[in-house]
Amino acid sequence: MPTSKTSPYDVIIIGAGINGCCSAYTLAQSGLSIALIDQEGIASGGSGAAGAFISPKISKAGELKEIMGEAHAEALKFYTTNFPKFTLTKPLLHIANSPQESEKLEHFKRETELKYSNIPHKIQTLLSDEAIQASSIYFDIGAVVDAQGVCNAMAEGIDFYPFKVEKLIYIDGLWEVGDLRAKHLVLTIGAYPKLLPIDYVGLRGIWGHRIDIGTSTHIPCILHHHVSISPTTKEGIVAIGATHDVHYSPFSGEVYDVEQGRAILHEKALKTLKLNNINILNDYMGLRSGSNDYLPMLGSLVDAEATLKMYPHLKHGEKVEPSEYTYYPNLTMINGSGGYGFVLAPYLAKRLGEWLVQGKALNPSLSPSRFFPRWVKRTSHL
Repeated sequence: MPTSKTSPYDVIIIGAGINGCCSAYTLAQSGLSIALIDQEGIASGGSGAAGAFISPKISKAGELKEIMGEAHAEALKFYTTNFPKFTLTKPLLHIANSPQESEKLEHFKRETELKYSNIPHKIQTLLSDEAIQASSIYFDIGAVVDAQGVCNAMAEGIDFYPFKVEKLIYIDGLWEVGDLRAKHLVLTIGAYPKLLPIDYVGLRGIWGHRIDIGTSTHIPCILHHHVSISPTTKEGIVAIGATHDVHYSPFSGEVYDVEQGRAILHEKALKTLKLNNINILNDYMGLRSGSNDYLPMLGSLVDAEATLKMYPHLKHGEKVEPSEYTYYPNLTMINGSGGYGFVLAPYLAKRLGEWLVQGKALNPSLSPSRFFPRWVKRTSHL
């Protein structure tokens, strides 16, 4: 941590997961000076534990589908162009894991413009009876990235500060974070404790566990079923994961059972195909954040106290346009990407750059302020 006030940066980013690193890389490419902060290090949390698959989201029509479609196309181009060393392109086989998933998948197949084909015979011979009989779609192009490798590559050349942020101060048009100062502040801290009184932000903490294994079974494509199984950029290493555990939290005081987590991953993987001569090489664990409405977040944060002071009747159901809320100045949040952080990060970072550099308006549907009126209504009787 710096010991004296530094010259102001253009942007301070707090959180060095995939959103923070991708934002730092994108903004630096636009010529802005960036300070990146994370107390644990780069990709040390949920991003480092992610499967990091660049896969389309199987969903029905709606704004989320439109955003995810754009994000998936942009992400494939972004990683393969800028970080080919950390990106492995392979066909992708998505297999429905429930009747509900099967219905969504069949609808998706009727509507999608993505190219898909029949499952090759050599892959069918690897699959379990359950996997063969379930609805599925075989995309000609999918990808998986080295989560920690690509985050570190994005952060290369960026001023990185490994310290715990205790307090945020806005004074004389600048944000002060420890001894660092900047005009703009970007929060990409996921589901970890908030640094501002923004209890209205609707997040779900999702604990993830991924393992890298050695196996004599050759995996010719990326598979998504009960869990994801994929070759990696490291020769001979297969990734299984990540699980989505909404019950465990690292802040509960409970110790996570790594052996049980491994057993769950193994059990789920065997529902898809048989893996021979498994040797567990590494475990990766961390907390991801999903939004309560499944849309990611990108936008300014409402100053709840100031807004309620100006519009006290919000507590009684008064309608106030979001443009009339009081916001923290020059502060933006990226959050809530859930299990699609590596797909959404280039999309969100690009639009953050357009907002900060070109003044292009952000999509109001993604604004964290969308949760504010519901929170006011829910807490007004307390």
